[in-house]
Amino acid sequence: MTGLATAGAAAGAGAVTSASARGRGRPARPRPKPFVLAEATVADIRRAYATGRLTCVELTEAYLARMAAYEESGIRLNSMTTINPDALRLAARLDRERSHGGARDPLHGIPVVLKDNVDTVDMATSNGSVILRDAYPNDDAFLTRRLRRRGALILGKASMGEFAGGSYNTVDSQVTNPYHLKRGTGGSSAGSGAATAANLTVLAVGTDTSTSVRGPASYCGIVGLRPTTGLISRDGIAPKNLTFDTAGPMARTVTDVALLFNALAAEDPADPLSVETYRNYPGRDRRRAADGRLDHTRHLRRGALRGARLGVMRDFFGGDPEIDALAERALDTLRSLGAELVDVTLDPGFVDYYLVNGGTNIRRIADYRFRAEWEQYLTTLGPDVPTTVEDFVRIYETEVNESPLPVEASVLDLLTRSLSTSADMPAFVDLMENVLPEATRLKLAVFDDNRLDAMVFPYTSSFASPISNPAFSVEDPTFVPSDRPQSATLAGYSSVGFPGIVVPMGFGSQGLPMTISFLGRPYSDGELLGYAYDYEQETGLRAPSSLTPPLDGE
Repeated sequence: MTGLATAGAAAGAGAVTSASARGRGRPARPRPKPFVLAEATVADIRRAYATGRLTCVELTEAYLARMAAYEESGIRLNSMTTINPDALRLAARLDRERSHGGARDPLHGIPVVLKDNVDTVDMATSNGSVILRDAYPNDDAFLTRRLRRRGALILGKASMGEFAGGSYNTVDSQVTNPYHLKRGTGGSSAGSGAATAANLTVLAVGTDTSTSVRGPASYCGIVGLRPTTGLISRDGIAPKNLTFDTAGPMARTVTDVALLFNALAAEDPADPLSVETYRNYPGRDRRRAADGRLDHTRHLRRGALRGARLGVMRDFFGGDPEIDALAERALDTLRSLGAELVDVTLDPGFVDYYLVNGGTNIRRIADYRFRAEWEQYLTTLGPDVPTTVEDFVRIYETEVNESPLPVEASVLDLLTRSLSTSADMPAFVDLMENVLPEATRLKLAVFDDNRLDAMVFPYTSSFASPISNPAFSVEDPTFVPSDRPQSATLAGYSSVGFPGIVVPMGFGSQGLPMTISFLGRPYSDGELLGYAYDYEQETGLRAPSSLTPPLDGE
């Protein structure tokens, strides 16, 4: 905080000099605007760096102060599992590098937090499990290395739902919604969403198997992108289900999501799906995309929505009336920006099999691969961690469940089911060879039959739900539940993962945010960023929470 105050004082001294110059008849130089931490974007920070109003050390001190205020005391968001103990030393090194040779990249000196299932050689990777609280990976994840090479400052590891499910874990307990202390954040990139919304970081990385980037982004009122599966390597990320897993960028603006996506997306020979995805990358950009040289900000322009044909997915309306009202206003805005909207209703059989009962028909069978891939991942965490699923089940049942933070039943269910399943079972083979390719065909047919550029819908039909976990629950009679089909798995549950982005569309009467979602064909990530940007620039509906106000000196 001292650093930011010093920067402001320097600006004031400059004003005195200018006044003196005016007395001598010379034109006054404009006084630089003071740097404002709240809602700061990558562009804001880069300008402040360039004009000498801010250093990376000062910025890091400011975010650490906010973490102390809102993580370690006050409302206790529980959004961070680990704060990088070397953050200030690394910030000083990045400052020296900038002063001597300039910035490496637009992300030079930009703070980012990583979900705690993304490997960092200098910080433990718990996957939300107290059993792995002190597990240090042998090396960085592929995306971690890419961020470090670009000069990003990894501020710490964000809390997550245990084994990438929910928003509670046996390390930190419950992540709290920055907008409403009785509500959760959605899962499982809970801390990534909450920390970004509460201005504890500029950027965050989450992961999304079913909903885990877009859900927390929606409930915390930020922007989140689930990219075409395979564009971001999964190497060095604790696996949940490698059929569907992907990392995704999270930020307060579409522009910052695009900048982070630039850094994350590249071909990785260590991830077979990455190789396949870039081999099939369409058009002349394939080589540049594979090399990680594609600039996704080129799609960010006003007018991107003009002429776009968007399918309004009516199956996802009809829940909380406040969300429907926000979504209808968003649709009015899209029309005013030149988009052509057509109502689309999915085939009831598709909705029932793939969405309403997707957990049983798809996910439980897809999880047959879990045990082998989880135990392989454990070999990368060093010698002092359990090595088998049986070990985890035993420790959870005999030790963790006797503690104040018992494990979620869903985690034990995943582990115990995996003891009797494998990827060579006929049901899994059928899923991979028939069921998921058919899902891809059916989804593409919706785009083709309706001549759609993208689908659009409110991401969920209820606001963030009241906190409920094995340790405690909170009653909130203001919550409006919904039994409508949910959109989450429409993106990922197929043989090819479809991209989806969420962007804030306003707040309900309880002060909770919600997003509008755009979903596109595979490899249409750039177009979706453009649609989201055009809508965001027209509406500006992102707003910080009054529960995490600026600290003195910011």
